[in-house]
Amino acid sequence: MKQMEPQLSVIVPAYNCEKYIAECIDSILSQLPENSELIVADDGSEDDTRSVLAQYEGRQENLHILYEAHRGASGARNAGLNAAAGRYAAFVDCDDCLRKGFLEKALLLLESGADLYIFGIERILLDGTRQTGAVEDMEYGDISSFADDYIRKGRMMIYSNCNKFYKRSVIEDLNLRFDEKISFGEDRLFNYSFLPGCRSVVTSSLIMLDYIQRSLHSMSTRHIPFYFDRVMELHQKKMDCFLELSKGTTQEERRRFSDGDLEKEISGAVARASAHPKEREEVLAKIRRMRPFEEFYAALCKKG
Repeated sequence: MKQMEPQLSVIVPAYNCEKYIAECIDSILSQLPENSELIVADDGSEDDTRSVLAQYEGRQENLHILYEAHRGASGARNAGLNAAAGRYAAFVDCDDCLRKGFLEKALLLLESGADLYIFGIERILLDGTRQTGAVEDMEYGDISSFADDYIRKGRMMIYSNCNKFYKRSVIEDLNLRFDEKISFGEDRLFNYSFLPGCRSVVTSSLIMLDYIQRSLHSMSTRHIPFYFDRVMELHQKKMDCFLELSKGTTQEERRRFSDGDLEKEISGAVARASAHPKEREEVLAKIRRMRPFEEFYAALCKKG
């Protein structure tokens, strides 16, 4: 008898996360229905993560554990996608948790058959502070209206992979995988490549993920070579995506969108610069040649 196609494949890339991978897996298995699957792809962990995963092997038929050579988070996500059988794919990082009761409500939304579903995330900081990023309950019957709305309002939570359900047939039709050569912005690039293949998008006020801060060491604290060039490239990719998809926005709306996003990226680079001397030198040199942003250069110089 042919097995029924799973409704959803939840993919967890795991690397050196022995202290919290069980919490992540349990948050998913506790609410995972039989007609969905969980795929955990270990990315060549060097701690006891694999020992923890071994305790889950054979526990239930819709749990699959892959042991991969170390290729980075993108490689682990790609391994998960290669093994996935669900109509939709979702990603959860190994140090985060699926919100209790989320799947029961979210899976009902799949009846509309949209190509992409976007949900909210709640960040839980080390001191217990909670910061909620949410989206409105909206249905977009075509990708142009979604792009129009994003250009006008923003706040669509488009960067992360971990708050979305992707129709897997779109991923496969586009032959889409994560770029394993980069370690910053690969999630955004995946989304910018996925969106042009979409016909419809649903945004939901449901909170999908508890995004848990586990330490002070994060993307904001580690040095990223050529950071400024990278964020400028990501800005351009974002513009290429949304300005091409949008059909109902005015030239003024598009200009405000582009200028506002560029200003945000440059402000972020400036904010990082004081903690990263190498990045500071790069930012100084780059901004000095960007006349509309002379005020950023002046502010950075004042900080010494």
